[in-house]
Amino acid sequence: MRLDNKATFPSHLINPKYKDKKWISKYIKAAWKDYKESYPDGFYNAKDKYHDIKLYMLGKQGITKYKRMIDPQKAANNDETWVNIDWNIIPIIPKFRRIALGVLKKSGYNVTAQAVDQIANKDRDKMYAKSAAKITLRDEFEKNNMDTTPLSIGEKTPNNIKELEMHMKFNYKHHMAKEIEQALQLIFDLNDYKNVRKKVIEDIHDYGIGGYKEFFDSKGSIKIKRVNPSNMIVSYSTDSDFKDIHYCGEVLEMSMGDLKQMAGDELTEVQYKEISEKLKHKNDKYHGRISGNEHQQNFDGQRVKVLDLEFYSVNDIILEERVNKKGNKVVGRIDKAKKNTKNKKYSKTSYKVVYKGKWIIDSDFYFDCGLCTNMKRAKSRLTDTTLSYHLVAPDIYQMQTYSLGEQMRGIADQLQLAWYKLQNVMLRARPRGIMIEIGALENVPLGRAGKAMKPLDIIDLYNQTGNLVYRAIDEEGNPSAMRPITELNNGLGNEAAQYYDIINRNIQLLRDILGFNEITDGSTPDPRTLKGVATLAAESTNNALSYIKDAERGLTERLAYNLTLRIQDAAKQGTLKGYVKALGSDSIEFFKVSPHVTAHEYGIILEDKPTEHQKEQLNKRIEQALQAGQITIADSLLVENLENVKQAQEVLAYRIEQNIKKQQEQSSVLQQQNAEIQNQAAQNAEVAKQQTIQIETQSKLQLLQAKAESDAQLMDRKYEHEKELETIRTEGRKEQKEIEADSREVVAEMKELGSTPEKSPQDE
Repeated sequence: MRLDNKATFPSHLINPKYKDKKWISKYIKAAWKDYKESYPDGFYNAKDKYHDIKLYMLGKQGITKYKRMIDPQKAANNDETWVNIDWNIIPIIPKFRRIALGVLKKSGYNVTAQAVDQIANKDRDKMYAKSAAKITLRDEFEKNNMDTTPLSIGEKTPNNIKELEMHMKFNYKHHMAKEIEQALQLIFDLNDYKNVRKKVIEDIHDYGIGGYKEFFDSKGSIKIKRVNPSNMIVSYSTDSDFKDIHYCGEVLEMSMGDLKQMAGDELTEVQYKEISEKLKHKNDKYHGRISGNEHQQNFDGQRVKVLDLEFYSVNDIILEERVNKKGNKVVGRIDKAKKNTKNKKYSKTSYKVVYKGKWIIDSDFYFDCGLCTNMKRAKSRLTDTTLSYHLVAPDIYQMQTYSLGEQMRGIADQLQLAWYKLQNVMLRARPRGIMIEIGALENVPLGRAGKAMKPLDIIDLYNQTGNLVYRAIDEEGNPSAMRPITELNNGLGNEAAQYYDIINRNIQLLRDILGFNEITDGSTPDPRTLKGVATLAAESTNNALSYIKDAERGLTERLAYNLTLRIQDAAKQGTLKGYVKALGSDSIEFFKVSPHVTAHEYGIILEDKPTEHQKEQLNKRIEQALQAGQITIADSLLVENLENVKQAQEVLAYRIEQNIKKQQEQSSVLQQQNAEIQNQAAQNAEVAKQQTIQIETQSKLQLLQAKAESDAQLMDRKYEHEKELETIRTEGRKEQKEIEADSREVVAEMKELGSTPEKSPQDE
């Protein structure tokens, strides 16, 4: 919420020539008043707040307030009865802070540049068209068995249009963009950006705000520095990226000797002494008081505070249309005072500018005031520019930041109070004991002749044996209801358990805020914890801290983009000539940015480095693809060496697709070959079959022929035999007939003689 004490700023609508040192000094004082007095977290309030938070984050906060909370009277009287309490801060907050910062700092990315102007896009299109044409021609040459060497696209020639598209998507980079990337990396290295970035991440975590300043130093080198939130002033903003601010600066604390070196001849020795005299009487917690001889001896060592401020303004340019010596119409800039409307055409253009100035706080002295040189202007926005400061505050409302450090501070107080009170309970605790009623133990007789025992003797007996003897009746003979010895339940009791529970609940609250658990904060490291469970636990932490990661990422993008504009400006002026970049252990290449980088406009992209989980999943998929025979060893090495996870996944998927397609084609060829072999075998078998049939037929014919011949011979032989038999039979019949005729003649002769002859064999 903005307060009513508003500052009055000088007008921006005046002629630029009147925006002099006096005008700048008015703006600086107004900005100081605006930030210091108009916001709840004004300069000194914010400084106190951030200092207090830092002490908590380091476990170095004061303990006086805890003493006051526990016992205000003892704290006021400096009572020494607390001497046995350990007043050291328990290091729980520093532990959780270290873990959170470790997660935030571990996230990495590569800063890349892309040329995004029309000329660069045309160069890209030409490159693609040329490469596509070569691939097409190469394929035609291969079909015709021609030499493809003249068509080589490069060291890694794409095999087809699909691979070319992937190459253009992931690997292609305009040669000027490569120079910008090299220059950016060099500037990061020379400014120890890794450590600067770590401090900015700490600021965002602890204070809820962080930022950089990029600038040219006196030697023309590009510098990057962290802006300490405790020393910063900035105008009102509704944007977490502070894109709508009007001014920004920081309070620099330095010695008088450093001031002389910075301001130089702009201030005289008399003025330096005047400043010293005025500030030595300043007595507050932000200015050390030096007086007398000590002041004279320590003049150069005296501390002063200087406000270094940048702010926006708008200036106008009057353009005059006129005819040059060659008769051509041209447009030129003209001073507003020299404007003459008679027979002339004029136009006005407004453009944003940045002014700067330094003020020695609580004095009337200013130096280094004027229009900033080397203002950054993109080719597509020549009328626009930016300050050297780049800030981010992920959670900001009405100029109040809300950080994890601030949230942890309240929990730290609860932890400490519970810890101190737990110690107090432990110190006040008494061991278990007994309560003794002396009257019941007096004059207890032992047996008929025994002497009466004294109470102390009975107690000793109880302590030694556990046996207790006492009188059950009083001296008057009445029964006594009193127990002679009663056990006392001392010890820590329930109070200690309550404080211990408070400590545990606050530790759990810290875990909830940061997204931690027993696995990620290392409270219960278990070697048996499944890797998947540990991964999920780590991811939950990443999700809880993601808003800081995103904020820091956006801040880095803006920083890199503005550094790119600085590089272009430096290349135009030739101030990068002396930079050197070591490219390897065996080779050193002199770095020189071409002036041609100024002809292009660049976009900055942060490419995420793969996480361990992503690497593990990718390697697992590669191993599966290798085992399945879907990729080759060469393919696996190619994918593993790609830092971009998305690119690696896409290349892997493409290689698997291509190899499967190739395998299918090979399988189809094999099947075709097998079919041809089978067909040939079938044909051969059919020929063999026909040959076999022919042979068999011939054999059968030969057999039949032989049989026919044999049968014919047999028939001939049979015929001859039968003929012979018939001849024999015919001759036999003739002989028989002759015999019969002879017999009949004999019979007839016998009849004639009157005797009967004996029967012949034929008759029988």
